[in-house]
This record gives sequence, C-alpha cells and structure tokens, in this order.
Amino acid sequence: MIIMAFLFERPALTLFLLIAITQFNIEGQTSDVYSVREKEADSLALLEKHEEAVEILMSVIEENGRKLMPDDLLRLEYKTGYSLMQSGHDIEASSYFRKVIWGEGSEKLNSGLINDAMTGLGKTHEYTGRHDSAFYWYLEAYKQVAGSNDTIRIARGARNMAQLLRVLKRFDEARLYCRKAVDLISGIKDYKVEANIYNETAYLFELSDNLDSAAFFYEQLINLSIANDYLKGESVGYSNLASVFEKQNRLKEALDLKLKGIEIDKEINDNYGLMTSFRGLSSTYLMTGDYDKALQAINKSHQLCDTSWLPDLSGIMMGYYEIYKAKGQFREALKYFEDYNIIRDSINQAESKKQVIELLSRYETEKKEQLIKILEQSNALKENKIHLLWIIVSAIILLSIAGIIISTQIIRNKNDRIASMILELRNYILLLKNTRSATNNSESTYDRKELLKEQFSFTEREAEIMNLIMDGLTNEEIAGKLFVSPNTIKFHIKNIYLKLDVKSRIQALLMCNNNSFD
Repeated sequence: MIIMAFLFERPALTLFLLIAITQFNIEGQTSDVYSVREKEADSLALLEKHEEAVEILMSVIEENGRKLMPDDLLRLEYKTGYSLMQSGHDIEASSYFRKVIWGEGSEKLNSGLINDAMTGLGKTHEYTGRHDSAFYWYLEAYKQVAGSNDTIRIARGARNMAQLLRVLKRFDEARLYCRKAVDLISGIKDYKVEANIYNETAYLFELSDNLDSAAFFYEQLINLSIANDYLKGESVGYSNLASVFEKQNRLKEALDLKLKGIEIDKEINDNYGLMTSFRGLSSTYLMTGDYDKALQAINKSHQLCDTSWLPDLSGIMMGYYEIYKAKGQFREALKYFEDYNIIRDSINQAESKKQVIELLSRYETEKKEQLIKILEQSNALKENKIHLLWIIVSAIILLSIAGIIISTQIIRNKNDRIASMILELRNYILLLKNTRSATNNSESTYDRKELLKEQFSFTEREAEIMNLIMDGLTNEEIAGKLFVSPNTIKFHIKNIYLKLDVKSRIQALLMCNNNSFD
C-alpha cells in the first residue's frame, strides 16, 4: 500500500516504470519467439528441407536483425548460408558466409563458427567451379585449427583439402591429407564427418587401382553407417563398393550390393539417389550380358529423372545407346546417341548462361558488399575526424618547432664555417708574407728546392711545384709557368700532401716552412 501511494503521488515515475517493464517483456517475448523459430529451422535442416529452413531464418533476421546481439545475428546468418548452399543457391550462400567472416562483431565471435563459415565459403566456390578460391578458403580453415584441440574441424578440413586436391588431380597431396584425416578418426564424434573421410579415402585408393584398400574403407563406411542408422551413408557405401567389385569382376556381389542400395533409397524416399542407383544397376546388368534387365533398370532411371537434371539425363541416353548397341539394334542406338549429343549441347549452353548469371550475381553481391564497407569506413572517418585534426595540428606544430631548431643549427654551422674560412684565409695571407720574407733572406730558389727534395723525398717536379707554392703562386699560375695542365699540378700536389701527411695547402706551407728554415 505504501509503495502504491508513493507511485500514485509520482505519475511520471510510474509511467516510466510501466514503459520499462513493458519493453522488457516485449524483448523477452521477441527472444523466445525467434529462438523457437530458429529451432524450427534447425529441425527442417536436419530433415534436408533447406529451402523451408531458409525462409524461416531470413524472416527471423529481417524482423529481429536490429534487436539481436551481434553473435546471435552472425549465427543465424551462418545457418542461412549453410541451408542456401545445401539447396543449391551457392552465390547467395557465399554472401552470408562472408558476413560471418568479416561482419561486425566477428572478431569477438567463437572461432569455430568463423571456421565453419570459411569451410562453407570454400564449398560454394568448389560447387561453382572456382577451385582456386575454394583451395584458398579450405586451406585457411585448415590452418586456423591445425594447432588446436578441435579434432573434428581438423579432420573435416583435411578431408575437404583431400577432396579438392583429388578434383585438381594432385593425388599425392590428396592422399597426404586423407591420411591426416584417418589418423584423427578415433577422436571424432560426428559420424557423418567420419563417413565422409572413409568414402574419400576409399575413392582415392580406387582411383589408384588399389582395390583391396578401397574395398576395406568402403566396408568401414558401410559398418559405420549401419551402426548409426545412417541410411544415406549405407546406400552410398553399397554403391561405391559395388563399383570396386565390378573392377574385380565380382559382378554377382556387385549386383547384390546395388540392389541393397536401391531398397535403402526407396526407404528414405531419395528420388535422386534412386535414379542414380537404377542407372548404376543397368550398367552392371549390361556387364553381365543381361540386356533385358539392363533396359528395365535404365527405363526406371529415366522415369525418375527430372528433366532439369540434364547431366544425368545425358548419362541415361548414353546408357540406352550402350544397351542397344550391345543388342545389335544399331538404329535404336543411333537415335539415343543423337539425343545424347542434343542434351550435351543444351548442357553446354546452360552452363554458359549459368556462368554469365553467376558472374552478374557475384558482381552485384560484391558491389553491395563494397558499398557497405564504404559506408562503414565513412562512418569511422567521421567519428575519428576531430581526433585526426588534433593529430594534424600537433604534427604541424612539432614540425614547425623542429624546422626552427634545424634552421638555427644550420645557420650556426654555416657561420662557424665562414669564420673558420676567414681565419684560414688570414693565416694563409700571413704565411705568404712570411714565406716571401724568408725567401728574400734565405738561400736561392735552387737551394730551397734541393732542401725540399732532401728533407721530404720529393721528386724534382714535386720540389719545383712546392717551391712555387711557397712563392705564393696559384695552381693555374704554376701550370702556366711549367707549361703543364692544372690537372697535372693537382696530381703532384696530391702526392705532396701524402708525403707531408697533410690535408690542405696551409698545412703543407706550415710543414715546409717550419722544417726548411729552422
């Protein structure tokens, strides 16, 4: 009662508290609603209903994007990208994976989700034929976890590298990564990752005609799938092991395995798997010479094949061609061979159109991402503008002070050099006067030359040049008097300096005067 009276007397405070409580309840309800819808999308993804999962995830992001914490938003964007990729929309998926890798808050995000996004981006590039980009992102994802304790991601990364290297026909490297993945199997708790490793390892052995090892790993795949009730993995294992048995000419066993695979495909209602299984079964019957059963199997495959599955449809046409050719019905065989070529032409045209569409879509996606980055950079520049101006002003002031100090020092050094030059000039003039005075009061020029030669080991020419220097002549005057070039005089003066161990004309005059006229 006291609290109610207190609030009644303060209507503004009461209104504020009511708004706050209402907002808190709305946010809590929003969080609960989007969590429920996220779980619904997760369930659909597990059932391979990825298109429905994408619709839910996109609507959650659109309705709650601004209210979500950055890590929650990035998690939803990763799941959207994953389901888009699984439903065949690789270009759209790649933009979501990029958001997770480079988006706001990604630096604080769990490194596992970023690694998953790198792997997803690698897969979208692989599925669209951009193998160089796929290799880059697979390798980045693998390197990110290589030194960690994240066994499942290390193994998955090694397996992805092996698969792509195998597609690129770099088989030795592919086997190396497969061995790394196999060595980690004991620490993996995800049976699907383990199944993929067994399947890839077996296929590499099959390609190298090491059929016994291939059979061993396909059997491991089948046993693992049976133990975990993984029907899709079991079906794939039977089909691939049958392929090995065909190469070993164990055709009856191959037929039994393919029939088992077909029963599983029927059970899980996998139309595409069933279509490919019947096509494989037809091929095995053809090898056994049972053309009627081969034709029955290829007919079932044809009935199940969607008209949009052009590569598979072309394979079915080739199957008809092989069967009728084996039966000797060449007219029928030729008809199906013509159908095969028509479909291949359609595939090539469709592939060209797809590449153009993908390029345009990629261009638009990258253009949007660039605009987003430009806006982010623009905002960052605005926020830092004042700080940057202060830095510029401070730098200008500091540079001005430094310029004043440096200029003052330069002027001071210049004045010192001028003073030194004036002093040296005075000493030189005084020395010349003393030299001439000493010359007038001493022996002849000939005696002085002889004295210089004797005392300093000068040559005749060096003594003659030094004597003229002591008379106060310049280099040009000496050159004119001796009928040689000024460069020749400089050469001899350089040798004189070396013998006197001096560096200037004044020092040379002082040395000769002090020692010659003592």
